[in-house]
Amino acid sequence: MLVIRFQKVGKKKQKILRLVLQDKRWKLNGKVIKVLGWWNPYLKQGEFNKELIDFYLKNGAQLSETAKSILKKNKVI
Repeated sequence: MLVIRFQKVGKKKQKILRLVLQDKRWKLNGKVIKVLGWWNPYLKQGEFNKELIDFYLKNGAQLSETAKSILKKNKVI
């Protein structure tokens, strides 16, 4: 099963979150199928590829709870 979730990248106390498409069984910092965007929690800004997110959701991918709430706040879904 595919899942859309955030992956932490960056330095300690300066993290940036990447929105990625992964298989649910893979480790969080493991292989990535597709990068769908990024989010900076300190500045509360980011970019998301709405077309790809919609495409993968229509084809059966699931959203994590954190990704779902942030995407709703930014009116992506």
